[in-house]
Amino acid sequence: MKKFRILCLVSAAAVLLMSALSCETIYDDIAPCVTEYRVKFKYEYNIKDVDAFHKEVESVDLWLFSTDGRLVWHGSESGEVLRNEDYRMTVPVEPGVYDAVVWGGLKDRPVYVLGADKPESLNDLSVSLKTESDVDGTYLGEDLTGLYNGFSRVVFEEPEFGGFSDVAVELKKNTNVIRVMLQYYRSENASGKVMSPGDFDFFIEDSVSEMNYDNSIAGSSPFTYRWWMKNSVSAGFDFEEPGTITQVNGLLAERTVGRLMADRQPVLKVRRNVDGVEIIRLPLVKYLLMIKGEYRKKMGDQEFLDRLDEYNLTFFLDGDDKWYMAAGIHINSWVIVPEQDTDF
Repeated sequence: MKKFRILCLVSAAAVLLMSALSCETIYDDIAPCVTEYRVKFKYEYNIKDVDAFHKEVESVDLWLFSTDGRLVWHGSESGEVLRNEDYRMTVPVEPGVYDAVVWGGLKDRPVYVLGADKPESLNDLSVSLKTESDVDGTYLGEDLTGLYNGFSRVVFEEPEFGGFSDVAVELKKNTNVIRVMLQYYRSENASGKVMSPGDFDFFIEDSVSEMNYDNSIAGSSPFTYRWWMKNSVSAGFDFEEPGTITQVNGLLAERTVGRLMADRQPVLKVRRNVDGVEIIRLPLVKYLLMIKGEYRKKMGDQEFLDRLDEYNLTFFLDGDDKWYMAAGIHINSWVIVPEQDTDF
């Protein structure tokens, strides 16, 4: 019996040893479960409700903060890799809750100034426009390229068996293109008259030059957008009626500007240079909001301004180079007859 018991114990030990060796053999080639945390960027907050991130955004910077405000990680990317619709930014962090701040379009753009060279807190991530000053006041002359902001709280969850854990951050665009067309009204005095770029100057007086990390506006210091791109334009018509204008001449001015705010009143001004007379002075946002139309009337004013990023305004001049107000203003194909606003 003793020999039998000893034999049984040896057999049992051998079985356990074989089992252990078998487990090591079975799991030896299996990699441990690994999770890759990634951030996808979206720019759907536009008038067409389509994701334009991969077509428009030239560079992206991402900062992740712990919920107590401590900077955890910063990464950036630019160039062709952003054109890939499957692009995600991999972030080497632990699973958990983070505050994500995104600025798109900062790389190699000195016109945009980050709040701190080495940001350590959310408040360090403001972005301001680099203005200048001269005897006529504070101004911005440099062209603005696309600037985008995103801020949201994200949660990275760890999958049971590893793999990818993705979160998305939505962006808003903070830059706009303003085009102003001056065109002679159809009158005998203006027929064949040509406008030259030096005949008129264009300005926008504004007070929005700095955005906080969450895209809220910081400060209200006034400045002026100057140095518009200007080109003479003309169009010919083949009319046979006597006395009909066969060619229309005008001047097209273009300028990029920063974020337009519904609670601010930037002023568009056009000056006739031959005598320095201001022929147009218009509360810009007030008139831009008039083109929301029937199908967008439920959209908030600020949402409309943030979603639409191009505005085309046409003003008609008479033969004396004065604004012919009776013809109204054409804004993105809408015709608006301005009220007699004594303040403007």
